[in-house]
Amino acid sequence: MAGMDYMKLPNLVGLQNFTRDLNYAGLTSEGWDDPFNLLPPSLLLFCLATVGRPRGPLAFWVLLNTVLIHPMDFFVGALGRGPKYLSDEYAVMDTRYWPLDDPTVAWISYLELAVYVPLGYFWYKGVVEGKWFQHFHALLVSTFQLMGCILYLGCEWHCNFSHLPSPDWPWPRFDSYLKIKYFWLIFVGCNGVWIVVPLLVYWHTFSEMSKLPTTAKSKKH
Repeated sequence: MAGMDYMKLPNLVGLQNFTRDLNYAGLTSEGWDDPFNLLPPSLLLFCLATVGRPRGPLAFWVLLNTVLIHPMDFFVGALGRGPKYLSDEYAVMDTRYWPLDDPTVAWISYLELAVYVPLGYFWYKGVVEGKWFQHFHALLVSTFQLMGCILYLGCEWHCNFSHLPSPDWPWPRFDSYLKIKYFWLIFVGCNGVWIVVPLLVYWHTFSEMSKLPTTAKSKKH
């Protein structure tokens, strides 16, 4: 990929206001001094200080989403801030992020910070401390994640994948590095995680809730 002219990609070539240089090779140190980079470690320290370390796979999943994934979608994806390499990768993968500031994707990203992060914190607290409200937050956050991911993927499918660097239709093929990386691995694979895992959380939550004593059973004891 060294020396490749990213600006010739079909999803970037028509953007008149896109002026950032994407013709770099490998990682760059630019953007690591952005104050937004302090957000994930600050959230991590807050969660560890007020709740404690994660215990079990579910706690790690909740913590990862709360302190890294959802905040990063906001300041890297929607705002184009943070490490330059990472924010540029967002732009190449899907121009609906900060290059076009698509309102649907932008508001999904804003809500990830404003809604998912607070709810995620209380879900994490419930999981680690075994609180009764963990199941409520599990269903609520997982529903929001499913809705956001399906909306994000569905809108791009409706646009014939025109914002991706591999606009084959009806399905991009496996005949180039760009299609394998940006469509199949990132767009399909990574986003697919936020469909599969929330469904698994549903199953786990309902399984745990079925073990709880009902009011009728409680009165018999």
